[in-house]
Amino acid sequence: MIILSFPYLNNDFIIQTAKKYPNYWKEFRLDYSKDFQLIPSEIIDEKAILTIRSKNEGGKHKVDIPEKIKFYKEMISKTNCLCDLEINEIKDNNFSSIPQNNLILSYHDFADKIDFIKLEEIVTRSNSLASKFLKIAINISKYSDLIKISELISKSNKPVIFAGMGKLGKISRILFRHLGAFSTFVGIPNNQTANGQLTLEEAELYKLSSISQKTQIGGIIGGEQVEQSLGIKSYNDLFKKEELDAVYLPFVSGDIEDIWSWINYSNITFYGFSITMPFKRVIGAKKDLSAVNLFLPKSDEMINTDLIAFQKSIEILIINKEESVLIIGSGATSETALKAFKSFYNVAITSRNELAGKKIAEKNKIKFIQLELLKNRKFSVIINCTSLGIRNEDIIELFDLTLPTKVIDLPYKQKNTLLITRCIENEIDYIDGNRFWILQAKIQQHKFVSAICDLEG
Repeated sequence: MIILSFPYLNNDFIIQTAKKYPNYWKEFRLDYSKDFQLIPSEIIDEKAILTIRSKNEGGKHKVDIPEKIKFYKEMISKTNCLCDLEINEIKDNNFSSIPQNNLILSYHDFADKIDFIKLEEIVTRSNSLASKFLKIAINISKYSDLIKISELISKSNKPVIFAGMGKLGKISRILFRHLGAFSTFVGIPNNQTANGQLTLEEAELYKLSSISQKTQIGGIIGGEQVEQSLGIKSYNDLFKKEELDAVYLPFVSGDIEDIWSWINYSNITFYGFSITMPFKRVIGAKKDLSAVNLFLPKSDEMINTDLIAFQKSIEILIINKEESVLIIGSGATSETALKAFKSFYNVAITSRNELAGKKIAEKNKIKFIQLELLKNRKFSVIINCTSLGIRNEDIIELFDLTLPTKVIDLPYKQKNTLLITRCIENEIDYIDGNRFWILQAKIQQHKFVSAICDLEG
């Protein structure tokens, strides 16, 4: 069950919003207004949830429990709606006038670290109380905590409405059924009622309503930039077209061991992951590889599809072995580029991280050029393996470079980078970040679809 949550700002807003989304279960956050009693009962029905959140658990205005219960009773008698009461703020006998089938007992914890002992106590107490649902809303910052959350949800004797918040709020809501929960909340743009709440657009992108415990999970692992990955729309569109029960998600992480533990020990069926900065080397090292950008859990296969994309780029741009090549960057992708250009005679590398750049140059027996020595140097080919360009940086101007005759520019964005704009203006042959991504994604598409079909049997 997907619940659309929105604030009670005024009657006009709430009436128009309710009309706009007739097919959703709806949560009306009445604590957003001191005049919550004025909500028109004609827009409330058995698929509505009335919530007057306590200020102690994130509410906007203070309302005493007796007043709240009295209002809930009146609305239930008129509309047969559901009502939300905080389990921490009720005594076992002061809510008995609310019918069990109309009651949600809720628990909210905004602490950065989950108190699993307290959470287990809440589930145990809920099991002894009469209500239709238990709602759990907690901040999640570790993927490995999702395993413990799933175990606790399984101990509830009533369906759980789960609302993850914080750093992993969105991903945990997308996976609510995999965690064993019955329902979660989504919000409307610019009017979300919780931190980490999915918007309707995101819910539609990830096919949230059709995700089940059998849906295979995969996506892209990396830093915050993965939320802008071209793969999110591309792969999900592909899976929809091929009628595959799978979804491709952005897994933002700052701790590779945390997400790696979750992948290895959870009961979720994972078909595969794209790997990006800063984890290409770290994950590759698990199999004594220099860098990888694709991991297939079932076959335990790791591949570097960037290498194939570089090789295809060389063919497309007709780069010959005698041309001078400058690689900019000192990350895993720069090393992959060097592998593709291994047989070329005149390759150099430069980077802002001089120590890392020199280390790569020494390892690959090529020349390292300090940034200050690049001024007016002429190279036939420039390969940008950094993120420079995403925020409109001009690499040519920044490093005092002379325009080359060919360019491979890896950053991708909706508009051209300034380097690609220069290429277009000066009729320079180029591979931009979007095209490079497509070149490597073709292999990943094939691998993902094969893995999904194998797992489906």
